[in-house]
Amino acid sequence: MIGLVRDLLGLKATKLDNFALQIARPGGTPIQMNLHNVYIEARSVGGDERAQRLRTAILAMVPSPRPATWTDAAPRLLPAVRAASWVAASFSSAPVTGRSAMPFARPLVPFVSIMCAIDSEHAMTFATDTDLAAWDVTDEQAIRTASDNLARMPIRVARSGPEAAILDPDGYISSWLAVPSGLAQVAANLGSTVVALAPSRDRLILVDAEDERAAVRVLETALQEYQSAPRQLSPVPYLVRDGGVEPWQPPAGHPARRTVDNATRILAAVEYGQQQSRLEDELLKAGEDVFIAKYSLMQRQDGSMWSWTAWVKQVTNGLIPQADVVLFGDNDNQEARFAVRWGDAVRLAGQALHEEAAFDPPRWRYRGWPDSETKAALREQAVPFPPPA
Repeated sequence: MIGLVRDLLGLKATKLDNFALQIARPGGTPIQMNLHNVYIEARSVGGDERAQRLRTAILAMVPSPRPATWTDAAPRLLPAVRAASWVAASFSSAPVTGRSAMPFARPLVPFVSIMCAIDSEHAMTFATDTDLAAWDVTDEQAIRTASDNLARMPIRVARSGPEAAILDPDGYISSWLAVPSGLAQVAANLGSTVVALAPSRDRLILVDAEDERAAVRVLETALQEYQSAPRQLSPVPYLVRDGGVEPWQPPAGHPARRTVDNATRILAAVEYGQQQSRLEDELLKAGEDVFIAKYSLMQRQDGSMWSWTAWVKQVTNGLIPQADVVLFGDNDNQEARFAVRWGDAVRLAGQALHEEAAFDPPRWRYRGWPDSETKAALREQAVPFPPPA
């Protein structure tokens, strides 16, 4: 890779300790190139395909100049669907002095966001608030234009019975989730109830959910792909509708119900885990004393999953994720702990627990222990720990 940087870019690269390269730019800020995903993707192929992937990865490190006007920008925009943790990591990696030039993102479905990519031959960059100001457009206009650009592209599909895989464009396959008209076009040829799965950035499969055997097979495969993908997106199935996608809840008795429930919790566990690591590092550097509670995922003997998080009496400033149950714990009296389902905890805790708008995935803050009256009301709604299915 160091040789390719020299040959393709005419620049000098040095190896960093965290499996990355630092590419020097005369008169400019050095570029850091992380190699983890490049390595994972390249090791699965060989020959010319591998060489081309490595060349493309290098060329992507020096994108073309940003468009200065809306006239120049509009035809280059495409939607980019990304996991919330990926978006947050890109925000936190921006230098403090450049926060006004950070990419913007908007929620698409839980744990998944849509960004606005500026496409070029070998790379994509992401539109920022500074770009919007220069172009004199809103984020809504930019995302709508990006989605319209993708909608005008032909959809190449590989069909196999009750399922279909969308094949392009490269780097934007999962972005069709943000273009309901395009998905509906494919879904119309599959069935009346069609779900879409995007386990990784470059994978999007649609399946007829009424074909129960096919749906279970595709859902289970997508969950496996998600857990091993270098560019994870989501293992959750999304119901394709004319107005957009939404998480699919299988009807009672559908054999895919458990797989869907587990996929939803696995996505939450991955996203909250990534967020916890990032927040702990950021808050430590900022000198803030905040307890970032863990999203703990457990599995029952029947294969179903459930999640829990902890509200600790001794913590005076805590942030908890949304989980199936909240375990109220006293470090000085382990026998006094009790568990409450999430909905009851939010409903009864009142002002002691409130959502913090700054976090995606969402987190709720508490500052101390519920008062006696609130705790008594919570105890009345206590459930066994572990909770029943």
